Amino acid sequence: MTIIEVLGRVNENGDVEFEQPGDLPPGDVRIIIETIDIAADEALWDDQFARSQDWLRQMALKAIQEDDAGLTEDFDPDNDPDAP
Repeated sequence: MTIIEVLGRVNENGDVEFEQPGDLPPGDVRIIIETIDIAADEALWDDQFARSQDWLRQMALKAIQEDDAGLTEDFDPDNDPDAP
């Protein structure tokens, strides 16, 4: 089984609009339509962000303490051993 994800939208008339990928092999397909509730996603994001301030403050303080204790090193993106 090969899975190809195609994104689209439902227009004002209730018709699904999407760009069909090229070079699809012949055969049966299963089409699943998943609606995306952007308002709910934004509300969840806003809630999570609002509750993250204390955690972010704690992480920032921890980073400052580690830097003050000499436990950090300067970052040089040109010499990053993990860079591709």
